Amino acid sequence: MIAVGHKEGYMFYRTSDVLENSTLTSGNQNLENLGLKNCTIIERLFSSSLMIVVSHKNLRVLNVTTNNIICDHQFNKPVITVRLNKQRVIVCLEDSIHIYNINDMKMMHSIVDTPLNKLGVMDLTSNSGDAYIAFPGNTNTGSVHLFDAINLVSVNTFVAHEGTLACLQFNQSGDMIATASTKGTVIRVYSVPDGQLLFEFRRGVSRCVTIYSLCFSSDSKYLASSSNTETVHVFKLEKTDEDSKPEFANDMMGTAAGWLSTINKTFSAYMPYQFMQVSELMTTERSFATAKLPCVTESNRVALVSHKNHQYMMVATIDGFVYAYQIDPEGGELDLVKQHRIGPKIESYHTSPLGNATNTRSHIEF
Repeated sequence: MIAVGHKEGYMFYRTSDVLENSTLTSGNQNLENLGLKNCTIIERLFSSSLMIVVSHKNLRVLNVTTNNIICDHQFNKPVITVRLNKQRVIVCLEDSIHIYNINDMKMMHSIVDTPLNKLGVMDLTSNSGDAYIAFPGNTNTGSVHLFDAINLVSVNTFVAHEGTLACLQFNQSGDMIATASTKGTVIRVYSVPDGQLLFEFRRGVSRCVTIYSLCFSSDSKYLASSSNTETVHVFKLEKTDEDSKPEFANDMMGTAAGWLSTINKTFSAYMPYQFMQVSELMTTERSFATAKLPCVTESNRVALVSHKNHQYMMVATIDGFVYAYQIDPEGGELDLVKQHRIGPKIESYHTSPLGNATNTRSHIEF
């Protein structure tokens, strides 16, 4: 499902329609009769009738079937990010996170005085078993803090990057999390909740890259990333088959690994930051597949979709387009198979300070 928020309401599109239909129809909803304008965030609980609409500091829970307001919350600061699963609703402000019971919208807990988080970097596991929240643990380094939203206790904090975090994303089962820093060149995947490094991927060598979104496939075999460049990357999550090596080869590799580890510790003790950068170049994997967007956009969102036994990557852009690419099992450059216009008429989009008709970053979500 693709959700598009605009200054008059919101629109939904089925991802299956994007792939199957020549034209798209949407469930366009005007919210003026509910006293709502300028939808900055739209979040829906899977395919249920429960939806959250945010307009600046105001958050309302709606029943999309009856179009009734279930509850209304006003915050003292703008709401930047909202995540929900079948148990919890998580609201992120720039300096605090608030946890609600989804059944009655009763506030369960507030995490106050969090590190300044103007981008609203935060995610919530969607699986029914746990409800882990991930958010930056520090403003100076890229540490990830995990909080249990069911038992209301901190679980773990681990350093994911040298620089501050720009993006976080759990996989569907909630046992892995992908991270990217503001530098944007290296993407890492860690286990949840222990924070062990599982994968490192290098998306490029550009120095100024802003990662807009990360997304796992439903089976966690692929990870996609989109950014402020025209290239969208797909990484394959697979370990090298160490068990297939002969025993003597494993022994030699173990000896070499020990020797290299000693050298690594010696060098990193004197040049920690420089050595970390060299180490990343030696250990990270390049992207498995890439796709080229027709143009660079101010913001976008990427999703990996399984449809009729095929894997697709979709990118929805803030200027009102969705592009679908089929993923080749062999990787490489992906072919564009579908392209659609989404969203309202161009005059319904917000106008940026530069005078361009556009939405804010959070107006388009998968």
